[in-house]
Amino acid sequence: MVWGCMSSHGVGRLHIVSGTVKAMDYIEILQNKLLPTARDLLGNQSWIFQDDNAPCHRAKVVQKWLEDHTVNRMNWPGQSPDLNPMESLWFKIGYEISKKKPSNKRELIEALIFSFNHIVPKDLFFEIGAFHAKKM
Repeated sequence: MVWGCMSSHGVGRLHIVSGTVKAMDYIEILQNKLLPTARDLLGNQSWIFQDDNAPCHRAKVVQKWLEDHTVNRMNWPGQSPDLNPMESLWFKIGYEISKKKPSNKRELIEALIFSFNHIVPKDLFFEIGAFHAKKM
């Protein structure tokens, strides 16, 4: 599984996840990937965080962490990935990866990292919105 985020200013830090993400794993990702990305891309601008309502996102400990770190969340209907702008980014990345035809996990991860950081055009961010995070 992969966790990544983006804003209208570009993509953020990518995180390759082994296994299932539990609430405490998600908090670690938010602490080490989301907050530094927001700071790097947006500086002191206010921003709204959008996730996809996965069970670990709704855990009480995660909600408390988000509140404690003053992360403003977008209200988002569950089970609505077709509306999430991050899906457009993952589709484009998946398409770019498929052209490389990775034959093993290492090649897949390398293609993913390269595509996430280099191939996606800047104008796509303006088409798909402000700040979103999604796990794949």
